[in-house]
Amino acid sequence: MSDLIGNLVGTLGVDHHQAEGAAGTVLGLIKQNAPEGTLDGVVAKTPEAQGWMDKAAPALTGGGGGLGSLLGGGGLSGLGSLGGLVQGAAALQTVTAALEKLGIPSGVAAQAIPIVLSFLQTKLGDKSFAALTSKVPFLQELSGSQASAAGGLAGAFGKLF
Repeated sequence: MSDLIGNLVGTLGVDHHQAEGAAGTVLGLIKQNAPEGTLDGVVAKTPEAQGWMDKAAPALTGGGGGLGSLLGGGGLSGLGSLGGLVQGAAALQTVTAALEKLGIPSGVAAQAIPIVLSFLQTKLGDKSFAALTSKVPFLQELSGSQASAAGGLAGAFGKLF
């Protein structure tokens, strides 16, 4: 079992299948919105990550646009940090909805995101992770870089649930 899956199982109290779904959903959402090839290094270091993303793909593509329509239209690009906050909320909603299909309650789903992002930062390294967050605005919110004063993701979005 990968360190990430073990961490998700232990921290969140979910089973192995749910932990893989959580990891695949968060990584898959990032892969959909990041420049092509961004996660190649992560997959090279953790080959099972591709399988997690493949399993999560139907949950991320089914059900009508959500975050994809927000990001694809470019309508939020001129809003600066507010656009990132809106995209962060939409990303959180997308992940939460996908993980609820696996039986993971929304509050637990929200806790999975920073764990997966920490894993991603470890695999990419600080410099590459910072470059990724600059190219995928919702990651700035999800990683807590702009919401750190509010206690990161849980503080910024915890009131939504």
